Amino acid sequence: MSQAKERLLASRVGEIVANDFRSAHLFSQYGIDFCCGGGISLERAIKRFDADEARLVEALMQLDAQGEKQQGLDQLPIPDLLNYIEATHHSFVREKAPLLIEYSQKMVRAHGESHDEINPLAGWIRVLVEDLMPHLMKEEQILFPAILGLYNQVEMQNCFGHIGNPIDAMLYEHDDALQILEKIREITNDFQPPAHACTTWRVCYATLAEFETDLKQHIYLENNLLFPQALTLTQ
Repeated sequence: MSQAKERLLASRVGEIVANDFRSAHLFSQYGIDFCCGGGISLERAIKRFDADEARLVEALMQLDAQGEKQQGLDQLPIPDLLNYIEATHHSFVREKAPLLIEYSQKMVRAHGESHDEINPLAGWIRVLVEDLMPHLMKEEQILFPAILGLYNQVEMQNCFGHIGNPIDAMLYEHDDALQILEKIREITNDFQPPAHACTTWRVCYATLAEFETDLKQHIYLENNLLFPQALTLTQ
């Protein structure tokens, strides 16, 4: 085994993603949890999620050889990290969520009576969207301004006390969203449309896969970079 492969297998999944966010797409493809499960080594993750070690390691090493890493987010100061999360991930949710509702409702009208999975899928998509929209607002209007105030050492009035209280609430909501995603992944057979699926069906599943990858990156950034940094500002 080469030294490069040994180092890669020994690296924590979360560290790999923080170093190059393109790897998050690969982990999603191989069913590896890089979000809440990012604290274990790649070797352990491969065994836990029964991934193809040879193919995944080769793909990760090819990413490294290609260059143009999407890195440096762990080096951003808090104001820039907040702006990045809102401009990249919050905007993505607001762009794609209405489309998912639209696609799933079209599927209900066209196939809901003949395919048992369609109606539950549409229901879970609506639950996910209805959970995420107020979540984004709470972050943008309450938590993020409070974190920015701590960073700038500006005394701000709030109704939640210690910053850890709203962070705990957001962590809970992140877990809830991830559980809904797991239910959607189960219903959709890992976002694999059946052979007879129409175009809307296929587009819906492809958009769900894209949505899951972005949301996991979004949650990873907040859980593992933003929130820990915010908590250190109170020490």
